[in-house]
Amino acid sequence: MGSWMVPTAYLLGAGWFFATCIILGVVIGQWADSATGLEPTFTLIGILLGLAVAFVGGYRMLLPFIRRLGNEPPEKR
Repeated sequence: MGSWMVPTAYLLGAGWFFATCIILGVVIGQWADSATGLEPTFTLIGILLGLAVAFVGGYRMLLPFIRRLGNEPPEKR
């Protein structure tokens, strides 16, 4: 297998994580809006919380990959 498989798997996993966090934030926010009648409030809160979780989790998920990429000699990149 090529040397591109591991970086691709890291990035695909991070992409799915980002999408899942944001979509769950929107869905839960819309559900809370329909339950309380406060139309855009909980959806916006859900989007912001989903983005925050996605950025923190994505950073923590990709940190080993970033560190390993930074330690490789320039001729291997």
